[in-house]
Amino acid sequence: MTDNNAANIARFETATPHLRPVDAPLHVSEWSDEDLMLAHGRGDESAFEELVRRFNRPMFNYIYRMVQNRHVAEELTQETFMALVKNAGRYTPTAKFSTYLYTIASNIVYKEWARQKRRPRIFSLSWWGNDGAEDGDSPMDSISDDKACVLTAFKRGEISEAVNEALHKVPEHYREAFVLKRFQGLSYEEIAEITDCPVGTIKSRIARAEYALRPHLEKYREYLH
Repeated sequence: MTDNNAANIARFETATPHLRPVDAPLHVSEWSDEDLMLAHGRGDESAFEELVRRFNRPMFNYIYRMVQNRHVAEELTQETFMALVKNAGRYTPTAKFSTYLYTIASNIVYKEWARQKRRPRIFSLSWWGNDGAEDGDSPMDSISDDKACVLTAFKRGEISEAVNEALHKVPEHYREAFVLKRFQGLSYEEIAEITDCPVGTIKSRIARAEYALRPHLEKYREYLH
């Protein structure tokens, strides 16, 4: 190796200290969801802890929106991850891990609805504005800056009541598709896998939910994109 080549290599290594050697193992935080679940199935506790870190908030937000009770949502979220532990050894990555996990959560929610023998009373709008879900979009995300100050003039209760009244009328299976798409940010294909329905059916359910919401939100339309 010439002196010039050696000098160039030395300068490159100095300028890129962040590069990892090719054979260096990835940290658990850099693993894919699917690899984490497979490792969890082999008994790797750190892999399970990382899955909980990634999905605890999204799962709680989804379940809370469906059951409308924080305490129940916390219990069902825990039940979801317990099911993950129970099924770890049988997991095969035939679909995205997130789809697999939402399917578990969805089944648990439906069991809770059956147990209560009633639909959830209303959707919570705690995410409306400031302290809500970090996963997926919220209505406030689509409000333009020049209109946000005007929106604050509306009574929050008025908006919440209007949206809740509309959502209360949406059947559970329409509501589920709507929440998974608009709030959780899942694709039509993922929702189809979770609910075991054709993509066309999912699109139809979401459209029906939006149709039910539209007349109740019409007066706020100018403040939303």
